[in-house]
Amino acid sequence: MARSALRVRPATVEDVPALLAFGDELRDALLPSPPEAGRPRGTPAGTRALLEQRYLEALADPDRHLVVVVNDAEEQLGMALFTVASANALVDLPAVHMSHAVVADRHKRRGAGKALVGAAASFAEARGLEQIVVSVHPGSRDANRFFARLGFAPLAVRRIAPVGVVRRRLAQGEARPTDHVVRRRPGRVGRRTSAPLGPAEVEPAP
Repeated sequence: MARSALRVRPATVEDVPALLAFGDELRDALLPSPPEAGRPRGTPAGTRALLEQRYLEALADPDRHLVVVVNDAEEQLGMALFTVASANALVDLPAVHMSHAVVADRHKRRGAGKALVGAAASFAEARGLEQIVVSVHPGSRDANRFFARLGFAPLAVRRIAPVGVVRRRLAQGEARPTDHVVRRRPGRVGRRTSAPLGPAEVEPAP
C-alpha cells in the first residue's frame, strides 16, 4: 500500500487539540516510572490548561514557529517547534533549534519524522543558517538513533536538578568537582578530538 503524501504546515488554533494529544504522548514517553495505581496517564487538567495557553502563545509569537506534519487527508501526525538562537552559550553562531518534536505512536515509521526534519532544514536554508540543533531526551533510544542516522552529532548533555537537592548534596560532600568535567578519550595524533558544531558522519541506517 502506497504511503500518503506528507507535508509540513504552520500550526493553527484548530490544531491545538491535536497538539495537546501529542503533548500527552510525549509526556507519557518521558515519565521515569508508571503512574500511581488508579491514576490515568496523560497530562493533569491544570497542566493541560497551562500547556494549551503556551501553545496559543507560541502560535501568536512571530519568533516561534510551531508546525504540524499532515497526510493527504489533513490528519495531524506530529509536531515540532522551530526557533532561532545561538548554537550554544559560548559560540555566537545562530542556528535553528528544533524542539518538542513528536510523532504520534500510531503514525511512526511512515516518514513523518523525516518530513519534520526536512522542514527544519528548509526553515534554516530560507534564513541563511547552516546549523540545526535538536532537543532529544537522553532516555529516548529510538529518537537518538533516528537523529544520529540523519547526521546529528551530540553537542552537549544538559542535566537538571532542584536547587534544594543540589544544596543538600553539596552539604553532604557527595558532589565531586570531577562529576562536572567532561572527560575526553585520548585522540590519535593529528586528529581533532573536540566535537564539531555541525553534523558528523554516522553509519547508514539499516
